[in-house]
Amino acid sequence: MEYRNLRTLTHALLLLLCSWVASSVAVQQNLTDSAHNETKHIFKDIQSMHLYFAESCWLGYTRNMSTVNSDNWCEWHHINRHYSNLRICLEDLAEILNLAFPNNIANNYIMMGHRTYFINCTLPFQELADPPEHILLALILAPISIIPFLVTLVVCKSKTTKPHT
Repeated sequence: MEYRNLRTLTHALLLLLCSWVASSVAVQQNLTDSAHNETKHIFKDIQSMHLYFAESCWLGYTRNMSTVNSDNWCEWHHINRHYSNLRICLEDLAEILNLAFPNNIANNYIMMGHRTYFINCTLPFQELADPPEHILLALILAPISIIPFLVTLVVCKSKTTKPHT
């Protein structure tokens, strides 16, 4: 329960900090052309802040994944919540900083997660087998039994219609 309270408090502080920086960037962007270089400098600060907080999302994800046995890394029901939390953290961060999602930083962390935890999660090749005989017989006989009815229908229809001249 304490973890959730701490996480909520962290997200609230992150939201407050990022909204303050975003508002200061908006103010900076409204300055004259002489302050254009300062705006570029602040934009670099937003990018570095994005990278810093994305790293904190990643560290939380690795901490959560360390609680999962490595034998269960390829089972979705074991890692679903942790993976979703990483995605939500990166998505919320991008939204707070008014950046697009997915972006390069978020994509890099998600791909790092795949390379770190899911590299050996390939699906085993499953050899296709024939269906059971009773199903196979039904699939073969159904179309074959319809053919005589269709032939009869065509012959009857051709006898009742008059040829066009």
